[in-house]
Amino acid sequence: MISRSLFKVLALLTFISLITFLPSLHFMPKVVIWFVDGQRLLELLLLSFILFDAVFNHSSNTASKPLGYALFTLLSLVIISACLAQSPRHAFLEAATFIGLYYLALFVARLYQENPQIFLKRLSTALWVSILLFMVSFYVGYITAIIFKTPLQWPLPFKGFTNVRHFNQYQLWSLGLICLPLLDREFKPGFVLKKNLRLWFHAALTCWWVLLFYSASRGVLLAWFLAIVCTALIYKKLAWPFVRMQCAHLATGYISYIMLFQIVPLLRNSVLVTGTIMRETANDRIGLWKTALDLIEKQPVLGVGPMHYAWYSQSNAHPHNSVLQLAAEWGLPATAIILSIAGYGIFSWLKRFNANTLNAESNNNQVKLNGHLAIILFFTLMANAAYSLVDGVIVMPISQVLMFTVIGLMIGHHLNNQTKQNNTNKYSSNLRRILAGLVLLVLVWSSLPEIRQGFSDSEKGFSIGYTAAGPRFWRETN
Repeated sequence: MISRSLFKVLALLTFISLITFLPSLHFMPKVVIWFVDGQRLLELLLLSFILFDAVFNHSSNTASKPLGYALFTLLSLVIISACLAQSPRHAFLEAATFIGLYYLALFVARLYQENPQIFLKRLSTALWVSILLFMVSFYVGYITAIIFKTPLQWPLPFKGFTNVRHFNQYQLWSLGLICLPLLDREFKPGFVLKKNLRLWFHAALTCWWVLLFYSASRGVLLAWFLAIVCTALIYKKLAWPFVRMQCAHLATGYISYIMLFQIVPLLRNSVLVTGTIMRETANDRIGLWKTALDLIEKQPVLGVGPMHYAWYSQSNAHPHNSVLQLAAEWGLPATAIILSIAGYGIFSWLKRFNANTLNAESNNNQVKLNGHLAIILFFTLMANAAYSLVDGVIVMPISQVLMFTVIGLMIGHHLNNQTKQNNTNKYSSNLRRILAGLVLLVLVWSSLPEIRQGFSDSEKGFSIGYTAAGPRFWRETN
């Protein structure tokens, strides 16, 4: 009994701490351990606690038979693909990580179902503290540059990310969820945000948008726009409070960006370099996508193995496109199964949460909160799905954790509004626990060599040794 509650508490504490502090604080004081490697280590620690919890704790979230068959087929294809890969250990490392993230989604769904408002309050608080800590670091760097008239060279003032696009992933996952306390005045039971406090929240969101414009990400803005349009078309007038808030913060964020990064530097006779991270063309993406297509043509059924795009690319370790990455590495059949599961999930979501059903239920505060949450989760998933087609959203540790947190919230929110059933399949539950134990063993076996190397060899660090440049699982030193 103690072990059951212990791993749940450890997993929850690690989960909240990871979301709160990982973008801003470096937990590994050793110089050779880069920020992204420290983030990956904590992600592995979180997944270990999640898998331990899955082994010891019973879960009531069971998949339907068709979905169970699809997941079993997908698992079989991925195992075969990993065994045939050039480096099976690293292929299994990526596969085990994604299975661990699947258990993270189930863990989040379970926490949400146990007490929706408390979990949402904890998650929103963690996200708000996280972005405030990051913005303090950013604006301290900005003020310092203005005072001393020094240009801002990458990566300053973006700390904690090896590439500004990794920051954009983190920002896009949080952009909708942090609006929930402002949309629902009864977000906390018996507590209403006072007017002055609400104004501070809005000001903080404006400052958060300034970072988006400074990072010069066309992909994020396009993904945001597509998700806003899709959300507005599906949820109609129910989406208007959220859409209006997003558009207002975009406008005030852009005006503030112009003032802070063009007018103020002009008045101070200083130069703040922002164009160095803006790409004029998409030629780099086209080359990466072509490499992925070549790999798909070479190995269409089983792919070249999870993570193994990095073994065949001479430029980047992933193709900056989630679908092409899965197809090139896991094979076309596995990718078709994943897309089918995703499509079925969206269909089920919209069947349960659409304009008509939410309108029919909008008669009390709790249902209003459910409606706001449904709209925000849909927007968040659509925005990041679109962005994953031009960037490595499914690759970096913080983005992976936030992605499966949103998926878990959607699972929990969908199941929480259905009739409770106690006829959980004991065989299915035991099978899931056995799988969690096996995945934990594979995760430890496949990640331990680089972890030992990273702490003992200052020159090699956590390097895997593939041919491509840039991070994939660890930050490569080649």
